[in-house]
Amino acid sequence: MRHFFIMGLATALCITLLFILDPLNAPETQAEPSGSVHSADQTDAKPAEQKTPSERLDTEYRDKIAEFPVRPAQQDKLAELRKERLNSLQGMTPVSISIPSIGVDAAIEETGVLENGEMGVPEDVDQVGWFEPGFKAGAEGHAVLAGHVDSLSGPAVFYELDKLETGDQFTLTDADGREMVFEVRDMESYITDEAPVEEIFGRSDQRMVNLITCTGDFNRSIGSHEERLVVSAELISDSAMIELDPAAPDNIRLSAAALSWHAVRDDSIIGYRVYAEDIESGATEKIATVSLFERKSVPLKADDTKRYFVVSVNVDLKESEKAVVPAT
Repeated sequence: MRHFFIMGLATALCITLLFILDPLNAPETQAEPSGSVHSADQTDAKPAEQKTPSERLDTEYRDKIAEFPVRPAQQDKLAELRKERLNSLQGMTPVSISIPSIGVDAAIEETGVLENGEMGVPEDVDQVGWFEPGFKAGAEGHAVLAGHVDSLSGPAVFYELDKLETGDQFTLTDADGREMVFEVRDMESYITDEAPVEEIFGRSDQRMVNLITCTGDFNRSIGSHEERLVVSAELISDSAMIELDPAAPDNIRLSAAALSWHAVRDDSIIGYRVYAEDIESGATEKIATVSLFERKSVPLKADDTKRYFVVSVNVDLKESEKAVVPAT
């Protein structure tokens, strides 16, 4: 088997990568011409595909936080959260991979595009190559990791990659010990010349990793297998992200005319949502939103066919467990 992993025709790969990867060299923010003003309106006016991760994140926050009026004192907490999320969106440089279900525990080295246009993989058939000109692991987009399936001496690092199943998980680790867990979403095999290069290496709204190796018959005339196996996986956990579930409100009470509760003593809480659940059908609807600074009570005429509960919502827009009105 050749010691270099071929992804499509050399010319097609080079041309496609130029279009896919060139925007990655652009900084998150650029100096603007003298006299220009960068505003939220200008950011929102951009098409979604032209926005940087930080601009998309700001837009999403403005849209979602609008449900809860936030005082200036809360803005610092939001800004810190934006910074934390943006750091995660930028991804990491992986140095090792662990796939327990197929017994893989290997080092990762950086690879790129060779002079002949092919994507390189490590000389060591027991190591995995990360395509460094592409996306980092955990960033929005498709990061690519490639490895040999076999060698002249026997099985290589991705020999059993085709045995992965949807739902299987693997872990990538960087030099600082940061761990990201990915879950397999899909597996496809492609004739080498027909592999969808842009889908494999290109942009995505999700944080994806594609694991690639050879498959199919070995073609002696080209010194490689005729097909490529692509395992697509999505980020489900990042050790750099601290996620704490908000506490549920307590002392929830339903009187003849109102539903009330006690505030949660947590600086990360920005508000509460009140829900009504149909006892017979189980259908649930939100009936009220209460900000952090409003009275923890909503006018409510009780309905015996419904069950009521309140959840707290933190600055990450994450809901607590349900605080249900006690049965009487």
